[in-house]
Amino acid sequence: MTQVYQKGKMEKFKEHLDKFIPLYVPVSMVVGLLLGLPLSNQIAGSNSLFSVLNLVVVVGMVYPMMVGINMGEMTKSFRMWRLLIFGLIMGLVYPPIIIYLLTLLIPINSTLAFGLILAVVVPCSSMAIAYTGLSKGNTELATVLVIFSFILALLTVPMWLSVFGSSYHVAAPMYDIIKTLIIIVAIPMTLGYATRETIMLKGGKKAFARAKASFPAISLLGMYAIIFLIFMEKSQMIIEKWEQILIALAPLSLYYVITLLVFTLVDIAFKIKYKDHMALTFTATGKNEGTAMAIALGAGIGLAAIPAAITPLLQIPFLVTYMKMHWKIAGWFSKRSSKLVNEYELHEIEISQEDESAE
Repeated sequence: MTQVYQKGKMEKFKEHLDKFIPLYVPVSMVVGLLLGLPLSNQIAGSNSLFSVLNLVVVVGMVYPMMVGINMGEMTKSFRMWRLLIFGLIMGLVYPPIIIYLLTLLIPINSTLAFGLILAVVVPCSSMAIAYTGLSKGNTELATVLVIFSFILALLTVPMWLSVFGSSYHVAAPMYDIIKTLIIIVAIPMTLGYATRETIMLKGGKKAFARAKASFPAISLLGMYAIIFLIFMEKSQMIIEKWEQILIALAPLSLYYVITLLVFTLVDIAFKIKYKDHMALTFTATGKNEGTAMAIALGAGIGLAAIPAAITPLLQIPFLVTYMKMHWKIAGWFSKRSSKLVNEYELHEIEISQEDESAE
């Protein structure tokens, strides 16, 4: 009985943290600023301490995500390789290009523009799997895309940052970037896999289900903590450039509107099934911003961490809204042509809709 209660408690705590992201993110920013401003001189002399602290917090945020991901799903990538390649292009190639074009349309500070690029080239968030499941999408495809996104990020992130660092005339130290990526991606992924296998071996699926309840809550707490630390450490810089930071919200807002619209129209045009579309869209659009913040700080480009810190204020509402529209979106896909959606798929959508209405 106690175990069931604890599991329910952690799940409710996670739902609370998730539901109030629009509140907790600004609170983390404001508290960080208020504490950081009077301590700016002391903080300036403690850069090495903050660098270590930031990395520890981000690893603590990413590690639970990695424990929750089933690496065994990678074996299914062979039978969905076309969708996998298409999804990786959507998630790793499209985002930096569209952000770059938007920053040409709406000129902003070059370091902030570089930060926007960084915010969208990082791997997708494991929350993309949850959004996919809640919208009756293909969670197997979403899981495979998350795994490959993290693996390929070790190559694609340094590549894009090198390209756009030159374009924006921002120094992007590759050694520091790659070292930070290994610490916050490769190590948590390895430890996460080992932890998952150990729990499954010793306690089985039931033990893992009990442990899994706490993973999302820890990750969300880590995200709030890293935002707090960034705004505390860079408080003086943020106050000095607050107008430019607000302007950076414009291309970011346009990015989400354009991206969700483009992905929907392209997937309909390419005759992608509804379930696969939701997996492709959420994994390509939802990014792991803690990783972006850590890379910026690890590379010594503090201002570039700010766009990633404010991205959750826009990313979460856009993705949640898209998720809540999933029945309407499913209708758009089913109306393409009766030949494109088989009777079984339509029947499954109707059954699921009836079940949701009953709940």
